[in-house]
Amino acid sequence: MDYHLKFTSQAAAETVLFTAETAGEETFLRPNYAAVDVIGAIYAPTGVMLKTPEGDVPEMKAVSGYHANVRHTEAAPELDAFAVEVNSPSRVWA
Repeated sequence: MDYHLKFTSQAAAETVLFTAETAGEETFLRPNYAAVDVIGAIYAPTGVMLKTPEGDVPEMKAVSGYHANVRHTEAAPELDAFAVEVNSPSRVWA
């Protein structure tokens, strides 16, 4: 099952997607799902073109939220509250 997810913040995403584990003095995050692709901020064009010495480039603005993709071996209904429908995802599983 593939999920496209949107959270309010990095901390909110990490709380759902990972479990903190400690080994000795080191703490690391263990994924709670088969595969987790943390995207973070996503930028989209605003429709305004900016002039640069290299030519015109689109102005970009951050899309609200903190984004991640999850691929899991079975349904994960606890992710449904964060799932978003994406028409043309910028990152997908190969």
